[in-house]
Amino acid sequence: MLTQGPAQLQLQRKSARLAGVLRATCAVGASLVAVVGLAPPARSVWVAVAVVGLLLWTGLITVLMLRSDPHPWLYAGDTAVVVVLCLAHGNLVPAEVLEASAGSGWVDMVASTGIFTAQFVLRQPWGMAAAIAITVAYTVGGPGVREASVVLVLQALLAAAVMALLQRGARRADLALSEQASARAAARARSAARTDELDQQRLLHDTVLATLTIVGTGSITRDSAALPERAAADLAVMEDLRAHPGVARDVAHDPAPLDVALRTVVLTRRVGLPPLDIEFDVPPLDLPHEVVLALSQGVAEALTNVAQHANTRAARVTARRAGEGVTVEVCDSGRGFDPGAVASHRRGLRESVYGRMRAVGGSARAASSPGAGTRVELRWEP
Repeated sequence: MLTQGPAQLQLQRKSARLAGVLRATCAVGASLVAVVGLAPPARSVWVAVAVVGLLLWTGLITVLMLRSDPHPWLYAGDTAVVVVLCLAHGNLVPAEVLEASAGSGWVDMVASTGIFTAQFVLRQPWGMAAAIAITVAYTVGGPGVREASVVLVLQALLAAAVMALLQRGARRADLALSEQASARAAARARSAARTDELDQQRLLHDTVLATLTIVGTGSITRDSAALPERAAADLAVMEDLRAHPGVARDVAHDPAPLDVALRTVVLTRRVGLPPLDIEFDVPPLDLPHEVVLALSQGVAEALTNVAQHANTRAARVTARRAGEGVTVEVCDSGRGFDPGAVASHRRGLRESVYGRMRAVGGSARAASSPGAGTRVELRWEP
């Protein structure tokens, strides 16, 4: 069985509803014509039975077509009802109508509606098979092969052609939707891969490259006891990246406590760097896990910069609600720096802080000047 896309399913539902409305309208109109135009050789009993049966069947099929996805037996049943009425054609309409060159009686209305309905709701070739059955029954039960029979065949061909064009358009729409969905999925996959790559680069900068920088500046000598400890911590990060190359995104939007994460960052000893006396003012606050991770890693990088570059042992970490989001600040009263003079290849603030916040839809900025300390602000709003 072929899988139908949303456009094809929508066309199928709309066609079924249109067929139901068409059948109901035709049945009411045909019944009125049958009663008002009753004349010999039409028999009143036959007309009464036919009209009551048509109205009852129409009520049933209309309700089922409008309320749910119709079953194939409904379509077969509708064709059968129309065929029976066409076979009884000679006993249901006046002689003048029966002898007319073009079908103008109430049975002709029912036959035409049955043909249109079959094309709307049945797949080919079943739709044309139903139309042929109705046309043959009309010809046998009525005036024989006349203009009306030809009109019925032409109606079937026209309705089938229209439905074929609509179905072709629906298939093309589904194909376009599928291609768009595939393109979006590929773009998301590329974005996720790029995000993972950037996350790994930021972790490497915050650990391995930071250690190399400290060694290069002479803050840690090769004989220092802190060097093996820091190298071991960096190696643990490398091993974790190798063991878990992808980011676990199934919990990215789960709530996590920001205050706990930031307190952990503050209490974590920065191996090989001077200890900091950090004032901590962060109220209990839950945010999405990915946001908490970006904020805590950004704060960790800012505190590392304070310990390494600010020439001060004091810092302050604060957080406050900002609407539905949060603003986190890391401040110090150290030597400060000129943000505009930072070389483009330096990745500390640019990637480890700014980049991390952009990745979760937030922002960050550093306000500083030589001799005036530094304030790093991280903001996030849903």
